[in-house]
Amino acid sequence: MVLLRSQNSEYPSTFESPSGVCRLLRLSKNDGRTAIQTSKTLQLHKIHSETFDAASNSRKAQSVNISLACIQMGCQVFDRDANLQKAANRIEEAARTGAELCLLPEFLPSGCTYHRSIHEFAEPIGGPTTEWMQQASRRFGCWIAGGIIERDGSRTYDTFLMTAPSGQIWSYRKRYPSFFENMRFHRGRSQGIFETELGRIGVMICWDMVHSRLLREMRDQVDLLLICSAWPDVTTGSIPLWGVQNWLSRQPFERPIRLASALKVPVAYCNMAGPFETPLPGLGLTYRCEFAGNSSITDHTGRQIRALSKQEAVLLAEVDIGEKRRRNRAA
Repeated sequence: MVLLRSQNSEYPSTFESPSGVCRLLRLSKNDGRTAIQTSKTLQLHKIHSETFDAASNSRKAQSVNISLACIQMGCQVFDRDANLQKAANRIEEAARTGAELCLLPEFLPSGCTYHRSIHEFAEPIGGPTTEWMQQASRRFGCWIAGGIIERDGSRTYDTFLMTAPSGQIWSYRKRYPSFFENMRFHRGRSQGIFETELGRIGVMICWDMVHSRLLREMRDQVDLLLICSAWPDVTTGSIPLWGVQNWLSRQPFERPIRLASALKVPVAYCNMAGPFETPLPGLGLTYRCEFAGNSSITDHTGRQIRALSKQEAVLLAEVDIGEKRRRNRAA
């Protein structure tokens, strides 16, 4: 049994939380099979810091809580069956511990690569990964979200997909592909806000989160923000990116905090784990590094709980989205 603790010394290992209990799960290899070791329950930082007078007790009575799971995992390039089976195992374990919404990484079925054959691996909305997500949502009774490579006619998109236990589907196409992604994917045009029975869910994909335009569009319009990602740690890269690599490496940790503080809503950020290797289009070079990890769940005040470094892990937390949702619907 492995006890995972926050690396931030600001947070004690245990303390009371009026809004729920956060748990960490760690993945390990055991006799060739992947097993999940459930750590001791960590009662993490207060979701709300109000004094408990009569007014705050009234707000708490009307609160809407949701249990989120960020599933940080590695994905094999062009091995859909293995990636979806691995994800199903993680979702099942998270659902057993009470997760109502499971967030998976960007490029879930395909893995992350800029290889030219990526277009051949793209699939339409309603294709095999959509069907798998719908079936998993019904089977485990939870909402499931993650990234796929979408084909729509002759165009290819980096797409965020979400399914509900009812079978309903939502999708959003990445508005801001990064760097070499612009040579593989078309830009999306629609706004990333899903109207659901859970509330208004804002969604972003990886590089989207650094663009202030999307932040402005979502201000006072969402109750929860989900971000799926395949963000590399370029400080470990085979080709140095002088001048920007330190800034880039900080974003998976810093950006969700900024977004939660600015939007005043909880933010779930799920990144990929493991090694990253890809050809660089037009350069004839191969780039290698590790994914940055740092998947996290952050409350509406900007208090963040993060996965331990870069290893495969599942992070669960219960957050309160009730106050924000009531304000949105009253507007």
